[in-house]
Amino acid sequence: MTPISKVSRGLFFLSAYVCLPMILVLIGVDVTLRYVFNAPLVWAQEASTITLFMAIILALPESWRRDVHIRADFLTTMMRPGLNNALARLVWLILLGVSVLIVIQCWSDIELMILFNERSTDLGLPLHWFRGALGVVGAVCAVLAGWKLLWPRPSGDPVRGDAL
Repeated sequence: MTPISKVSRGLFFLSAYVCLPMILVLIGVDVTLRYVFNAPLVWAQEASTITLFMAIILALPESWRRDVHIRADFLTTMMRPGLNNALARLVWLILLGVSVLIVIQCWSDIELMILFNERSTDLGLPLHWFRGALGVVGAVCAVLAGWKLLWPRPSGDPVRGDAL
């Protein structure tokens, strides 16, 4: 298993086994407090939203690595293998470009977010940590896309596989 695979799986583990259960518990407690005791948690909605954001971005690299992201498979099954491979490489190139741009933007925003002391509304959490997490995930996606561009899959299986 490559180092990028380990990082990707670790991020997915955090998403699936930390963030998602945390959302379920938080919403369950808030609903119980709201409707049974008439004492809702004021910050529950914001905490759930932030945790959902983290769950989604942490799962992105693994979904790209395993090729289980949403796509239109009906088109790729009708294409010739050469065109299918070219399209797959174009997608990886676009992912590489977008990921690099996300990393650059995230890292340039963090300094300003700290300077202006940007915080979440109800919880008062510093938001630069979440921008940093998005930057790290963007970097992992960029490395993954670069890997897939440099070492593509065999032409017999242009879409599915677990080469990384």
